[in-house]
Formats: sequence, C-alpha cells, structure tokens
Amino acid sequence: MDYLRPSKDQEPLTQKILVVDDDPQVRELLGEVLRHFGHEVDSAVDGIDALQKVENDTFNIVITDLNMPRMDGMELISEIHNRFTNVDTIAITGYDMKYKYTDVINLGASDFITKPFNLNELEAKLNRLIRERTLRMELEKLCIHDCLTSLYNRRHLDYQLKFEAVRALRQHHNLYLIFIDVDNFKQYNDTKGHHAGDVVLEKIGRVLKKSIRENVDSAFRYGGDEFVVLIPYATEKQALMVAKRIQNNFYDLGLEIVTLSIGVAKLKNDPAHPEECMHELLKNADRAAYRAKNELGGNKVVIHNAASISEE
Repeated sequence: MDYLRPSKDQEPLTQKILVVDDDPQVRELLGEVLRHFGHEVDSAVDGIDALQKVENDTFNIVITDLNMPRMDGMELISEIHNRFTNVDTIAITGYDMKYKYTDVINLGASDFITKPFNLNELEAKLNRLIRERTLRMELEKLCIHDCLTSLYNRRHLDYQLKFEAVRALRQHHNLYLIFIDVDNFKQYNDTKGHHAGDVVLEKIGRVLKKSIRENVDSAFRYGGDEFVVLIPYATEKQALMVAKRIQNNFYDLGLEIVTLSIGVAKLKNDPAHPEECMHELLKNADRAAYRAKNELGGNKVVIHNAASISEE
C-alpha cells in the first residue's frame, strides 16, 4: 500500500499510542498505519474504555474520534488534559461534526484531523507532535535537574516528596528520607579552591546514583552542600543500609577531610495530614543529620524515630 511508505525525514522516537474509535475498521486501519510508522499501538472502543486504559497503563499519545457512545471524544480529551499532563491528544472527526478546531484545541487537544483523513497529513502532524514532546521533555529535564551534579534539584524535591508521601500514606508502605550534609566542606573550599569544591559535589552526585536503587529511589541536591534521598518501599534496616552505602562509597574516594554526616527519618503514618507528615519527615531527617555533624563530630549516620535520635 502506498501510504505505508517510510518517511523521508528522520524516524521519530517510538511512542505508545492509544487509538479510540467505535468503528472497528478505523481502529484496525489506524493501528496498522501507526505500527508501520514504528509505534506501539493499543485501541479502545469509546471514551470510558480509553480512560480506563490510560489510568492503568502509560501512553504518550491518544488519537480519538469525537462522536462515540457513553463518553465522547470531547469529554475524553478534557479528562486527559486535566488528569494526565504527559499525555497528548489528537482529535479525528467527520466534516459534518458540530465541533470546530478551536473548540477541540481549547479543551487541551494538540491537533485536529478531519475524516476522511489523509495519511500523509496524519504522519506529518504526528511527527510534529513527537518533536514538540521531545523538546518539552528536554526542557522539563533541565528545569528539574541540578546542572552541577545532574541530580534532581530542590524544586523537584518539593514535587516528588509530596507525590511519594501521598502514595505511601494511601498504599500503607514505608517512606524514608535521607538527609546528607558534607563535613568540612567550607574548609576544603577555602584550602583547595571553589573548583575543587565543585568536583567534590559532582562526585557526591555520582556516589548517590551508584548507591541507590535505580527507578525506585530518588536523589536530590537540596542546596549548597546538602543532599536528600527518598527511599520508598523499604524497611528501616534497608534505609540504613542505603545510608551507610552512600557514606562508605564516598569515604572510599579518599577526599582527605571531607566526609558525610547523614540523618535518616521515616514518614509518620497520618493519612489525614499528608502535608504535615511530609514537612515533618524532612525536618526530622535534617535534625538527625545536624546531630551527626555537630554533636557527634561528623562522618556518622543517625536515625530519627518517634522516641529519640540515635546513632547507628
């Protein structure tokens, strides 16, 4: 079939696309075309079916008809726009439909195609959307990462801590926070120079990434020479193992006077007050790190619990 020819442009990144239409022939045709373009495709028969799939899976793009039973495409686009900010939508409708281009775009759709649609037009609009998504993701990555250490920044910690705290309270699993303060960093900066200090911070970033569970734990530069690690789905023993691994891996670098003081705290189980639990978690881990550094002389791991703050 002629419309299945490869694009002359560079092949776009593979996307996971959900095709939504109550006409099985349209779903089959679009699925065939999109798979040829190199994408992973699933389908849904109407808006309710589509919304359930978006809730239970990870899709990049939803291509939806507008005139469907139970939940039409306009309502689906609005729901996705309000609830799933990383999912883009393209609307497809007939010439005789009452909806205008501006109506659909105002609801949050990224583009609009009219039936009977031209497949070259579909490919062009899809590729443009993918380029925009890629650029947006790159910009978002820059916004949430610290440029020196490549860890997440303080801004993203505020978001991620709230997300993890709410999820932990809802799902009844543990969440630990590790607060890390660099011992003697000012002295090291004063004697070695600020460039050497930056190198130390970069090395801490690498140590944190090496010491935590990939795609489970998250590491952040909190500010200056302070760092935070979020440890969900862990016991106290496991959280302490991560803290000591971080400390030992950094100590093995042999950076003379520079060591790490680490505080560990557990999220309080109070589902009615997630904001308070979140702020208290950060405060308790900070207090434990302060004790490790200022009361115990540094290079220590201290855990905070409801009863006391104790060295481990």
